[in-house]
Amino acid sequence: MDLNNALMLAVVGHTNTGKTSLMRTLLHDSQFGEVDSRPSTTREVTSIDVDANGQVLMRLLDTPGLEAGSDLYDHLVHSESSFRHDGPAQVRHFLNTKIAASEFEQESKVLRQLLKCHAALYVIDVRDPVLPKYQDELSVLARCGKPILPVLNFTGQKPNNMNQWKLALTKVNLHAYIEYDAVSPPEGGESILFSRLGAIVPGFHEQLQQLADYRQQQREHRLNTGLTQIAELLVDVAAYSESVPAQITEKPLRVLIDNMQQLVKRRERNCVTEMLALYAFRIEHVRLQQLRLSDGDYKDDLFDSETLKNFGIKTSVGVGSGAAVGAGLDLMVGGASLGAGTALGAVIGGLWQGWTHYGKKVLSHMRGERELIVDDEIIKLLTLRQLNLLQQLATRGHGSQQLLLVTQSTKLRDQFLRALSTRLKVARRNPQWSSLSQRSFIRDNDRQLCVHDITELCRGFWQQS
Repeated sequence: MDLNNALMLAVVGHTNTGKTSLMRTLLHDSQFGEVDSRPSTTREVTSIDVDANGQVLMRLLDTPGLEAGSDLYDHLVHSESSFRHDGPAQVRHFLNTKIAASEFEQESKVLRQLLKCHAALYVIDVRDPVLPKYQDELSVLARCGKPILPVLNFTGQKPNNMNQWKLALTKVNLHAYIEYDAVSPPEGGESILFSRLGAIVPGFHEQLQQLADYRQQQREHRLNTGLTQIAELLVDVAAYSESVPAQITEKPLRVLIDNMQQLVKRRERNCVTEMLALYAFRIEHVRLQQLRLSDGDYKDDLFDSETLKNFGIKTSVGVGSGAAVGAGLDLMVGGASLGAGTALGAVIGGLWQGWTHYGKKVLSHMRGERELIVDDEIIKLLTLRQLNLLQQLATRGHGSQQLLLVTQSTKLRDQFLRALSTRLKVARRNPQWSSLSQRSFIRDNDRQLCVHDITELCRGFWQQS
């Protein structure tokens, strides 16, 4: 593979400052390398190419952590007279000594790679205080004669020593640096990083700009695809319906409801899996509030009143024996909604606590078959969870070691909900649009138009959040 025009970039720093975590975030690969709280997890140099449209633009080299920087600094200072104005020559001379292969094995690996590279990212854990050993490391690395861009890592965690680090860097003539948290990268952080590198590394501005543009296109593609996946889910669930016979008894009714719940939960789980794959995360590294880590089954049931409550969705009726949720006339049993007219009588009375209060209204619709559909409140919960998940994935670094948890932080505005309800009414009138239904599934132009409208509606909500 041609690397003649690729930027060779070493990722260096003290042990356990987050070098491999930064690599994971820059590569969008949560599987790269090994991350551990123990020192010296990375023992060998690992390289990986970064490309755009098939063209390799950068090679990143993950190096072992520096451990004996102060001792090496003292050793080089004592041998400095022969190399007063030639740091690279001094480093090359040192690498040919026996002590380099014995006492300074890890540091030698780092220096050897840096000499071959065009520049280095020096990763700093700003939670650590500014200590002489870090300043000694920087002095040793500077002897290689390559541009160094300090990366202030873990800036999102408080308290930290970021301001002290900024001041310390200026004292060693490093005025260009970047705040880049590998756990929660800043918005536009990649573009800023590539721009800073372009300013200090001569001859690579074009490649770095090309890489920045490509990464921006990737971000936009992931967002567009994620919003479309959410819209597809909502149309599938809103359009889903099953016929309920007029004289149905409790047991077959319960079977229909249970089947509906399983279909909807499975469809949401598929959406979650697809979205995780879209952002290059895996299910075992992400714990959603409604999923078990072991088998992917739902822990916080989509149709449970506590789940609705946790996401700020109020239910108006209590939960009855055998029913998962009661939330008004249209949310009868297990999140099921019964459209217009069947004789359910005391069958529902045994499932739903609100039967006494709403019995007269139900009895007025006791003629003919009715359609079992998913209630609006459940669809609202689906929307809430998926938008929250997408928001977190879009801002999550692949270096993060914490399990992702979907919370109720996303709030759906009334205006957004009214507009969404209008579009979903179109889906409700077209049960053939649902892949969950036993009816023939039709992916026609009208369905695609409905999905597109919901996608754009969600995009507008996203931009305002």
